[in-house]
Amino acid sequence: MLASGVPRKSFPWPLPPYLLATFGSVVAVAAWAVSSSSPVSTDGVIAPAIPAEHIRSVAYVEPDAEARVDRLLVRPAAPRSNPRELAAFPFTFTGLHARASASPTGGEIAVLAVDGRRGSAASLTLVGLDGSIQPIEGGFDYLSPFAWTADGRRLAVVAGGDPGVVRVLEVDTATLSVVERAAFTSAFQVAPIGYSLDGGRLFIVVIDQAGSNLWAVRGNSLERVAELSPGRTRDWTLSPDGARVAFIDILSASSRTYVGKTLVIATGAVTSLPAGRNQVGAAWQPGNPLPVFGGPGGSLKLEDPSPEAAWVIPHRYAPLGDYLVVSTVSAAASPDARPSSTLWIATPDSREMLTDVPAASFAGWVRGSE
Repeated sequence: MLASGVPRKSFPWPLPPYLLATFGSVVAVAAWAVSSSSPVSTDGVIAPAIPAEHIRSVAYVEPDAEARVDRLLVRPAAPRSNPRELAAFPFTFTGLHARASASPTGGEIAVLAVDGRRGSAASLTLVGLDGSIQPIEGGFDYLSPFAWTADGRRLAVVAGGDPGVVRVLEVDTATLSVVERAAFTSAFQVAPIGYSLDGGRLFIVVIDQAGSNLWAVRGNSLERVAELSPGRTRDWTLSPDGARVAFIDILSASSRTYVGKTLVIATGAVTSLPAGRNQVGAAWQPGNPLPVFGGPGGSLKLEDPSPEAAWVIPHRYAPLGDYLVVSTVSAAASPDARPSSTLWIATPDSREMLTDVPAASFAGWVRGSE
């Protein structure tokens, strides 16, 4: 069972009694939420979307070490459901397993995979729920984040193999054409994290000698929007309304190294939530102005932690907000360590193991009934 560390607006899950002891910190968080929960996005109307009740299945990647393929699987979120395989991607290098991301409309899944034919460069493939395969021409960065428009018609990823320059590419998922949207020099890391609701702006986090900054591409214009931190950051997650970014600030001179923070894009204001220990990973529940953070100091905790799984990393809520996919992490693991391969589908009342195959990874929520 998962328990929330703070009560949150529009949150249907019951509040465990032991949380009453944290009331003092909750008051501070609630005051912050009220002051920052009004809509601040000015990027236009919401793109047409698939009804939330239609997106009720989980997509994930499960390596098959014997066959040396990564299997892309889908199963309903309902308990004791069986998965079905959509596609399989051969892997050559141990540790470089396929990475995937489902579109917001839940109709297709983008997959980055390294098969060894291009060295360490990754291929990009769109996989339909019917198992259809559409390869995208070009060389891509295996570690690139995926950023989708709300209607699933465009996908931003990072190009691979360009020394000194990091290019952000945009794929038209209908025509499969690829165009360059931005290029950055002398950057340590470049991460497209999402689009505004109307798809007009693409948000990109750039980490370089100036720290971590949020940039936006609109048409042919590239502008710096806000500073996230004078140092490094990680685990960036754009809110469903495109108005905020949750992220982890990495602090070198602090009692806590990993601190969960939130940026309001329109104002540039950065706020951290009360926590006494490290936070890792972030997720947004639909309709909620506050993100949830994982890690030892996260706002999501296991009510019945075991020695093998002392804290969690949240991945993503289902569109209705009733299910959440998480990874469990060993009590002995540091925030720098990779999460264990155990993935769970969690509710306030229960959690069910999705897979415990080593190097398995969550891909997203897709269409399907329970």
